[in-house]
Amino acid sequence: MKPVRVVKYSAIVLFIVLLLFAAFAAAFVYFFPKETLKSIIVQTLGNSLNRPVTIGAIDYSIRGIQITDLYIYDTDKAKPYIAHSKDAAIRFQLIPLLNKQFIINYISLNDAIIHILYYTENKLTTSNLEKLLKELLLKEESTITTRIKSISLNNTTVILENPPQMLKPLEGKYSIDTHVELKDNILELKNLSITLPQNRGKISGDCSITIDSDYKIHGDFNLRDCDLLWVYTWGNNLENILPYRVFSGTIDNLTITKNAVQGIVTGSCKLSNNTMLFLSNAFTNVNITKGTVTITNAKGKIENSTFVLNQLLFTFNGEIKNIKATDASINIKEIAPLLGKIDISDIAGEIKGNFEYKNNCIDADVTLSNLAIGQKGNILSLQGTNLLIKKNQFKKDGIQATVYSVPCVLSVATVDSSFEKFTVNIEADEVDLNKIITRQPEKLQQSQKPEKEIHIPYELSGKCIIKKLYKDNLVIEKINCTYTMSKNIIALPTFSAKVFGGDVTGRSVITLSQENPQLTLVAKFTNARLQNISSYLREYENRLFGNISGQLQVTIVPKNPVIDRITGKVEVSVENGKLANTGLQNGLSIWLSDLKYKLSNLEFQKIYGNFNLNGPVITINSFIFNAPEIRLKLNGQYNRHEISDIAISLEFSSNFIQDLPNPALLQLAKYKKGRWYIIPFRAQGKNIFEGKNIKQVQ
Repeated sequence: MKPVRVVKYSAIVLFIVLLLFAAFAAAFVYFFPKETLKSIIVQTLGNSLNRPVTIGAIDYSIRGIQITDLYIYDTDKAKPYIAHSKDAAIRFQLIPLLNKQFIINYISLNDAIIHILYYTENKLTTSNLEKLLKELLLKEESTITTRIKSISLNNTTVILENPPQMLKPLEGKYSIDTHVELKDNILELKNLSITLPQNRGKISGDCSITIDSDYKIHGDFNLRDCDLLWVYTWGNNLENILPYRVFSGTIDNLTITKNAVQGIVTGSCKLSNNTMLFLSNAFTNVNITKGTVTITNAKGKIENSTFVLNQLLFTFNGEIKNIKATDASINIKEIAPLLGKIDISDIAGEIKGNFEYKNNCIDADVTLSNLAIGQKGNILSLQGTNLLIKKNQFKKDGIQATVYSVPCVLSVATVDSSFEKFTVNIEADEVDLNKIITRQPEKLQQSQKPEKEIHIPYELSGKCIIKKLYKDNLVIEKINCTYTMSKNIIALPTFSAKVFGGDVTGRSVITLSQENPQLTLVAKFTNARLQNISSYLREYENRLFGNISGQLQVTIVPKNPVIDRITGKVEVSVENGKLANTGLQNGLSIWLSDLKYKLSNLEFQKIYGNFNLNGPVITINSFIFNAPEIRLKLNGQYNRHEISDIAISLEFSSNFIQDLPNPALLQLAKYKKGRWYIIPFRAQGKNIFEGKNIKQVQ
């Protein structure tokens, strides 16, 4: 057939169709005027929904029947309306209409408002919309006249009011566009677009909603700039535990029920420190009933850190139950936000390898590089080491590290399978405490003190060997000690060292406490040089000489001034001692002035002392200087800050004064008792080491 004829016949057919359509439309308007049709629509919708329905006005259009101000109420008109649309359109079947049957196929709502209101009915909490959908989808009718097959929502506002506590985070206004198809007890939502309340992001995709005794939502979604903070309100303090803030990406096979939410997540998430976490193919399950979150088979990336998260299971309160990561190459600082409550702000370094934590058991094969603990690694740092952990147990020797900036060798091992008890042995050549102290940060001000007591979370034990330790001018050599650390207690069951030229052995316990820290020390010392010790005490400097041995049992509170916070007992003995510038010579009367040169410096074969220490007060129970021809005995109280009062008894034999002139001997006669002369002195005042405060008792 020629093209001209095709056009001609087509035009004729089109004209006939238009003519028939116009005739049919005219007939429809004639037989069904607006008021009649309005009455039919109100009655049909009311019967279909079993809810009161009102219409402001209707009109005819190409879209179908145009409706203005459509209201669908709840069963009780006194309650807020379920839905309102200023502009709605209804499509229906024409043939049944000739038999007075109004069968609705499609409803379109423009700029509508849907109220979802929760209330309790028959002791069950339900919503007006849930009740309507159940009735609509489960209603058994022999005719389609009471069925609505599809609804189109365009720029619809959904207001969720007064939800029960478990749904409280969902409260607010949503903006929705979608096409809904009703099939038995299933709603199919096509081209769904949801703008969340309070600019919390946008969700789009296709899904189905199954309405039965429970509900089920399933579909694939795109999420754009979705704020996750509102989700955390389902848990307890989750905002401070979980680091995830804003997510953009996809969730495939998303399934939502009252008990759980799960799906496969791919996308990017801004974390609490504003870095980005990239995830792909992460199967995620949020079990609302059990209060747990599970993530499996996820590939992750944060800045330069990458890992495969085979499994992560944690509770809503942030407790990690299970974690398995492989092919990890991570920077500790970069993954810090993912660790929740675990504070690693003072830890830096890189970790490569595999790690698994399950049933309180750790398996790992990792390499640590550039590890630093403390500000700029001032506590511990090491260049690198490999660590193999099997069922919470490992052993690693010869770790080259620096502890408080001191080069040392560490040996670390677990004691048992609890992963709470460790053996750590430390060896170092030289330790300079002066440098360590000057590197420490300034102490917290009183108002900034931590409220909690110091608590060591693990039990540590081992040996510490230091060849030389320096503090000011003090040098301690050959330090060898065993230690245990647990909770707030550090114990040294045994220690030995060489100090002041002598040997020291003993034991000690340190209690770490913000309010009442203290150190208890029990020690024995032998052959220490008294002149070395006296050089640290200004009052005794260059005045005491000899080899000192003894024992002590003291408690020290490490608060300034430390010397005024020492209590306990000390017992000492000195061999071949010398007391220089005794001060006794200044306390002699003028009649005994010939003794001055003899008492200025005294040498003794044996010196014995027994003291009680109580802060700045030293009680001298007995302090005896013995030599064949002279003895010196002291007792009383010495106070560093207040008045001291010490009784001194000077005793010497006739041989000691045989070179004195006769007048002096006559003056000493009154002090003679047997072959000994006994002269009493008393040292009183704030500074008894000044000669003027040592006076002969007349």
